[in-house]
Amino acid sequence: MGQNEQKDLPRGITVRKHRSGSTINIAFTYRGVKCREPLSNLDVTPKNIKYAERLLGEIHNKIERGTFNYADHFPKSTRLKIFGNSQSFKTVKQYLNDYLLICENRNLSPSTLGGYRKCLSSLSAMHEVLVAELTPAMIKGWVQNQDTTIKTIRNRLSFFRSAIDEAVTDGLLSINPVAQISAARYKNTSDVKQDDYEVDPFTPKEVTAILSATTYRQWSNLFKFALNTGMRSSELCALRWSNIDFINELAAVKNASVVGIEKGTKTKAGRRMIELNEDAIAALNAQKEFTFLHSDYIFSDPKTGLPWAGADAIRKKAWVPTLKKAGVRYRNPYQTRHTFATMHISRGVNLFWLSSQMGHKGPEMLFRHYGSYLAEYAGNSGRQFNSLTGS
Repeated sequence: MGQNEQKDLPRGITVRKHRSGSTINIAFTYRGVKCREPLSNLDVTPKNIKYAERLLGEIHNKIERGTFNYADHFPKSTRLKIFGNSQSFKTVKQYLNDYLLICENRNLSPSTLGGYRKCLSSLSAMHEVLVAELTPAMIKGWVQNQDTTIKTIRNRLSFFRSAIDEAVTDGLLSINPVAQISAARYKNTSDVKQDDYEVDPFTPKEVTAILSATTYRQWSNLFKFALNTGMRSSELCALRWSNIDFINELAAVKNASVVGIEKGTKTKAGRRMIELNEDAIAALNAQKEFTFLHSDYIFSDPKTGLPWAGADAIRKKAWVPTLKKAGVRYRNPYQTRHTFATMHISRGVNLFWLSSQMGHKGPEMLFRHYGSYLAEYAGNSGRQFNSLTGS
């Protein structure tokens, strides 16, 4: 091929002549090293030159994304002596992305995958670290720089640890450095935000203020039912009229709605029959006007007429503005569940009954979360009391 023909070739593509013929070569820079690799299995034809151009573009893209594996493209290249095992150049971000893909292929719930994506983002300070160079000291420093709840840090470390387990499987690490670090050891609880799920129930006066400050009657019905049943917001979103037994005053909890997708309850114990008091029944009767003849679902967004998509939609659209209007100190909607529990504990109900109403396997969970409240009251047998407002 003459000099003019060489000039007509795409950038990074050359043709080298030798005694036995000619070979297409591609040139690129990888980790600061100028590389030239022959495509010795290709004849020099316009079609193959186009192929070489596409291959070079693919290599450039992979290098830019940090996913280029030299050995995959050029397994017999002498350059492998320089770059060694290409896995050793994989970054933390690549392993995090790989593990997230594994989770997606396992068809985990949207909420779980969404949480994992947030974990991946929160680990951005570690993204460019080569996994082969990852040390416990680096992770310890990362933990100490976190300004969030201990629970959140633990969740992030759990995702991180599972992702780096893959590097151990690949033979890149002998032990997982993330497994050597715990949030509690390196983070003083006074240095981080309080957990959103800390038990901080509403008082009877606050309950009255909340129910009086709702902009829409449907909001009031929803909050009143939540406070009197202890149901999670995701369970309320999936509750259907067919789940209600008005004769025996029971509600069957079978599903939860997360990001608009309905699935089974969080645990097997979560599938339960809840006894409805007069206030809960009153909330349902008041809600009939809006959805009983128009929807399978009990609670809907009055602005759209559609069932609530999930807990976050309730919190943003209805809960936050209601608490602001009521002048009530903000706590998240999960505190309606804690309010339900602590109010019953204060009335001395049977703890086995209460745990079944809340979807727990047994009263152990009550002792874990409400120990300080239980210490104040002597438990005795009793059915649900009638009003959370103290009336």
